[in-house]
Amino acid sequence: MKVYHQTGFRFIWNIDSYIQGVGDGLIFSPVNISSDELESIDESIKKSSFLDPQLYLPSQEKGQLITYNYFPLNFIPGFTTIALHSQQDMLAKECVDIQVRNDFEYIVIPCRYYDEFPTNYFDNQTEFYIDPFCKYISTLDLAKKILITVVVKPIMLTDVAKRDDILNWITSQQNIDGIYLIFENNFLTKQIKDVDFLFGALQFIDLIKFNGLEVHIGYCNVEGLLYSAANPDSITIGSYENLRHFKVKRFEVVEKQQMKGPNARIYSGLLCQWIDYSYLASLKALYPNYNLMLEDSDFKLAMFEASYKWHFSKPQPYKHFFKVFYDQTKLLPVNQDDRIPYLKTLFSKAIDEFEIIKNKVRLDPDSDGSHLYIWLNVLSMYEDFKNNS
Repeated sequence: MKVYHQTGFRFIWNIDSYIQGVGDGLIFSPVNISSDELESIDESIKKSSFLDPQLYLPSQEKGQLITYNYFPLNFIPGFTTIALHSQQDMLAKECVDIQVRNDFEYIVIPCRYYDEFPTNYFDNQTEFYIDPFCKYISTLDLAKKILITVVVKPIMLTDVAKRDDILNWITSQQNIDGIYLIFENNFLTKQIKDVDFLFGALQFIDLIKFNGLEVHIGYCNVEGLLYSAANPDSITIGSYENLRHFKVKRFEVVEKQQMKGPNARIYSGLLCQWIDYSYLASLKALYPNYNLMLEDSDFKLAMFEASYKWHFSKPQPYKHFFKVFYDQTKLLPVNQDDRIPYLKTLFSKAIDEFEIIKNKVRLDPDSDGSHLYIWLNVLSMYEDFKNNS
């Protein structure tokens, strides 16, 4: 299973980490990197990476999207869906051409996002994107695999009929090799704690894999470890929180507002949790396994120098996370039958550590490991699903 960097603002942190051997490639974000900047990146990096075309909101001129020839507002002034229909071949050509020119690992077909999916959504997605893209790709002499972008809403995981609809649509596509799978995450907690959603996600991944398609999951937080139980081809690591969960507002053009940033957090592989840095002093004083809680990295040394000032915008906590989490994934058993019990043991050990901590230090619900109990139950449900399917 590969681990890609989900890039965004300050994507150079991801590139630096990849060059240092952390991660298996990058997913580039046109909102954050201009077309010219993308072209200038070393070819050896792009060969192991792919582009997220980010046409979720094709009428929204967000960030650097306008620098890409395929962005609809470049050839459809005053964007309308009807006008897009007449220019779909142009969009497909320009979007494929930039991916070919940069020699990415995959060719990715975009998708459009809707707050509420229209009844003809799947037909429209096929007509506006998949068919024109596949038609144009067929005229090229390419040996690259094709992924379609699929945004899955929570209801599509928890409602069996809706899940079957989207699964039938995906598996009916004849010219693709896999999906760039994005689970929309509108949960208020930093780690997902919804049993039905998570169990549905594992089933969804499993069923796509059963049909012989690759599954590359974008916008993962630590639940990427949980998703690994279903044997996806890749998961992601990201820096800021909006790169570790998918919310469409990241692609909306809104007026800039003065907002207070979140507290800096640091990832613990032992605890499978991000911890608010403000608890570190108490944990150091009261938690007997504190020295094991934060795994070694070059960035850990910098963060614990006396002069270091914690702030969510600094690179060290994220680069530390990239290294520690990536190392965790490389320890996962290759065989799925071995991976599920391995994950159960990993999460159980983390729970045991939190049981020690809670007798000494009170943590908030986004730092206390409470998600791990739910994840263990989900693993058991998925194991039962596998045994009975």
